[in-house]
Amino acid sequence: MLQIEHPRKRSRGLSLLGHGVLGLAFGFLILHPVTMIVFRWLDPRLAPRMEEAGSPSLLDPILRSFRPEMVPMGLVFGLFSAALAILDGFYRNKLGRQLEVSEAYRLELARQAGLLREKNEQLVKLEKANRRHTQFMVHDFKTHLASILGFAEVLLEKEADDPYSVRAESLKRIRRQALRMAGAVHDLLEFARLQESPVLHLQRISAARLLEDAAADLSLPLHVGEVEIGPGWQRCPDVPVDVRIIGRVLVNLAFNALKHNRPGTRVVLDASPDSGRVEIAFTCTDHGRGLSREAVASLFSEAGRVSGSDHDEEDSTGLGLAFCKAAVEAHGGRIWCESSEGQGARFTFTIPLEPKGVSHVGDNEEARSGRR
Repeated sequence: MLQIEHPRKRSRGLSLLGHGVLGLAFGFLILHPVTMIVFRWLDPRLAPRMEEAGSPSLLDPILRSFRPEMVPMGLVFGLFSAALAILDGFYRNKLGRQLEVSEAYRLELARQAGLLREKNEQLVKLEKANRRHTQFMVHDFKTHLASILGFAEVLLEKEADDPYSVRAESLKRIRRQALRMAGAVHDLLEFARLQESPVLHLQRISAARLLEDAAADLSLPLHVGEVEIGPGWQRCPDVPVDVRIIGRVLVNLAFNALKHNRPGTRVVLDASPDSGRVEIAFTCTDHGRGLSREAVASLFSEAGRVSGSDHDEEDSTGLGLAFCKAAVEAHGGRIWCESSEGQGARFTFTIPLEPKGVSHVGDNEEARSGRR
């Protein structure tokens, strides 16, 4: 705790005594004579004498104030002045101590602010190092996963004569899990990139194209016919998006809806313009178990996780929805969830038709790379 050194009590007492002595002297030697002069001129009983003798001298009341019979009155003025001086000295000392305390706290706050700046600089450096480390790891994982997917495709081609054999089904599972892992790695990489520098490669594309590509993504769980495209997209104009990123958002939402519900749950992806045709609202709706209010409140945090599946712990990284939130907000949109237990869930995110305040580059080569 901050310790402040106060002046000694003896010094404070001597200071107050000095104020009292000065006040006593001022009252007796100055205030009392001045009061006598005022009384002399204002006393109506002296007016006739003043008219006869003319203007009296100022020395008369001053000298009279020091006569023995006037000493008691002088002492009264002196004591009154001394009391005021002591009170003034007391409050001056108190104010001085408060100023000392304030100055000490100011110096301590400045010291703490300096330490905080140093810690913040260290945290920034550590965060940059962690991001670089994450990017290196992600790129390594992508290389290994690409190798696994390549060999799985080669082996599946050899099983083309019997695509439903046990070996072919096992290879399909390997490919699907590798694609899921690649998607999680991609989410991690894009999430880190969006946090560090949210520059988008925008191009105008139809909502139908985005929805169809997401519904046909090979990393989705193999539940034939469970992902459908709604009719609302037919009224949508082309929307400016980073195709690769928003495509991942739709895939993540559909994947969560399929994985965290029972097989056979119907999932509908759709899009529709708002009444003012200012933005497009994309939706992912399921008719499954639904979510509790507590789960909805923490869905889009980095530690958030959709619950309900028997395989939550082994399949979920907890970053999918956090990536969705970062991606949508980088486009200038919003994302939210409406759900109740036993009534299914509806995820909605919006993309403005005229992006404002969004960092982006041209849509030529960079945009075409997003289609691959």
